[in-house]
Amino acid sequence: PDLKDIDPTVLKHCHAAAATCILEAGKHKADISAISACLEDCKLDKERIEQFCTEYQVFKSILIYLELLPVVSFSIGRSPLHITDVSWRLEYQIK
Repeated sequence: PDLKDIDPTVLKHCHAAAATCILEAGKHKADISAISACLEDCKLDKERIEQFCTEYQVFKSILIYLELLPVVSFSIGRSPLHITDVSWRLEYQIK
């Protein structure tokens, strides 16, 4: 309800960015000081950085407890997404 005034597309991009940041930090085993430095470079204020780091610690401890961090780290990969299969079909033929 607090986010109903925000454009859904912007909200979706923000959520994806935060999730990616958390997963990449976990993948590289980043500590709180490295994450804080990165977020300070992105011009976030201290309160938000502290809140993000707190949530990161909770998320990281849950993944480690469930032994999912290696699986998540492996599934991200280092290369960008690419097309693996394409099926083409000619819909119109011009004579």
